Amino acid sequence: MIRLYKAGVIAALNLLVLTGLAVGASPASAAVTCQPGTPQPTNQYPGTTVIATNFESGSLTTAGFAAAFTAGTGTADVSSAQRHSGRCSAYVHVTTDAGSVANFSAPLPAGNNEVYADGWFNITKEGVAGNNVPYFRFFNGTTRFIDVYRSNGGLGPMWLRVAAPDGTLRYTPMKVNVPLGTWHHIVTHVVANGASSTVEVIFDGKLLYSSKQIATGFTAVTKMQLGAEHRRQAGDSFIDDVVIKAGKAAAQLPGTFAPIAPQRFLDTRKTVPVGADKAVSFQVAGANGIPANVAAVVFNLTVTEAKAIGYITAYPSGTVKPDASNVNFRANQNVPNLVTVKVGADGKVALFNRSSGTTHLIADVTGYYVTGTPATPGAFQSLAPKRLLDTRSTTALAGDSTVSLQVAGTNGIPTSAAAVVFNLTVTEPTRIGYITAYASGSARPDASNLNFNAGQTVPNLVTVPIGPDGKVTLLNRSFGRSHLIADVAGYYLGGTPSATGAFKATGPSRILDTRNATAVRPDSTVSFQIAGANGIPSSVLAAVFNLTVVSPQSIGYITAYPSGSTRPDASNLNFSAGQTVPNLVSVPVGSDGKVTLFNRSSGSSHLIADLAGYFLP
Repeated sequence: MIRLYKAGVIAALNLLVLTGLAVGASPASAAVTCQPGTPQPTNQYPGTTVIATNFESGSLTTAGFAAAFTAGTGTADVSSAQRHSGRCSAYVHVTTDAGSVANFSAPLPAGNNEVYADGWFNITKEGVAGNNVPYFRFFNGTTRFIDVYRSNGGLGPMWLRVAAPDGTLRYTPMKVNVPLGTWHHIVTHVVANGASSTVEVIFDGKLLYSSKQIATGFTAVTKMQLGAEHRRQAGDSFIDDVVIKAGKAAAQLPGTFAPIAPQRFLDTRKTVPVGADKAVSFQVAGANGIPANVAAVVFNLTVTEAKAIGYITAYPSGTVKPDASNVNFRANQNVPNLVTVKVGADGKVALFNRSSGTTHLIADVTGYYVTGTPATPGAFQSLAPKRLLDTRSTTALAGDSTVSLQVAGTNGIPTSAAAVVFNLTVTEPTRIGYITAYASGSARPDASNLNFNAGQTVPNLVTVPIGPDGKVTLLNRSFGRSHLIADVAGYYLGGTPSATGAFKATGPSRILDTRNATAVRPDSTVSFQIAGANGIPSSVLAAVFNLTVVSPQSIGYITAYPSGSTRPDASNLNFSAGQTVPNLVSVPVGSDGKVTLFNRSSGSSHLIADLAGYFLP
């Protein structure tokens, strides 16, 4: 009888256990046997260690995290059901039941903007298709602005999600699938730096994604989170061997360039056109993730729907308008040009419409120069626009002839300058042709900076190395005469560049010419290699090249952007059917070392790219 009684009790207990499992009791509810005292994980990444745990202490708080936040059916604790090493790991369990949530966080020391989050993850159960199970999540205050997750359904693709300064969520596929029930090593590196933030994602030792042009609204990371924020992130996750390091990333040096993904800062088509002989200003500093204090800004300026002939002058807000032009146009033309200009004391740039008619203006910012006194080689010193050359005061440049202008040692440019940036305008040409700018004393390159037809007035920004005699040479490749005007915008310091954002001038060299292959089809792209090609290092931050559209079959525009990123709502070059139009482009390079060009047109177009230089990573 005693044996039967004991057997009955055991049977009843077994029934209770089985019943508990049937209603979803988590593995964490079982007794946990860990290995306290086991050495904690380490890694080679820089920064101060905030968390280093294998969870063998048996407690999330003992491991260094704040107390877990759970609600409803959600749980977060240490479990011995699965582990990457040792006997234990963290376990997060969230169901699709209303109110189910579970996560745990690590507050970071104040003032840190660089974080390396390193850990092993095993997602054993996913929730509803179309939702996701998170990996690492980066917060500023209560705002999650960067995270990496596994998408539910299908093959389980991995994604990066970033909140832009305006709160818009942008998604980038990591192009890797994560099977359920398998351990994987994930490292996410973030430097919160506003419009030029850094994000790197490493999966099982392979770099999946790297960009220094991620636009966020923050300059600090205050908290790291693991787990789910809501029931749409239902699933079961085991997490082990976590190392979180934080620190303060070194600031870029004064005069170095910080590229951003092209972003529209001004479009008067949404308000009112700029009146005749009137100016419009737009905010640069402190806007859209750009720091509150910057030296100069680079943007593509486009004139559209002009009512009369004229030109636009860009200059620092609050200063005297210079005698210079950045874009010249005729009535009803769409004309783009890249602009590099100082930012005013109020953080704004002014655009003056010297015309008898109204015109609309569009400004797409591609980067900025760090404020301060430039001292490192390759740093940029902006100058107030000043005329370096105007052949209308002397004699037009004859066909197939050159003119050299003294740059170094004049107009505030030191004799040691490496390269100069100026706006070049051709006017009153008597025949079709193009202009090539190159360092005086060097061989003339097979490249062009500015293309024109007879009678046209065409501007283009030029970045060109300075010759050993301190001069720059301009060739008029035409059968007719042309007048040339050059207005300086700034210069790059001499020496061997080594700092992040420093510029290395290469001299014009052709890196793309679709005339040797196939024209870019309507609404299609072409990508070409920058990093690791044509003597360029395998890692570069951004490229500067002259882009020319040739023989377009229809009206349209070209957008340049980093390969692998989302195409921005911006344009670099506008054209009509049959036109040959050049424009200088400054654009970040994708993580694969490439730049992509999109042909937004109903017809095909040929594209030519002549490299002027690159910025160091």
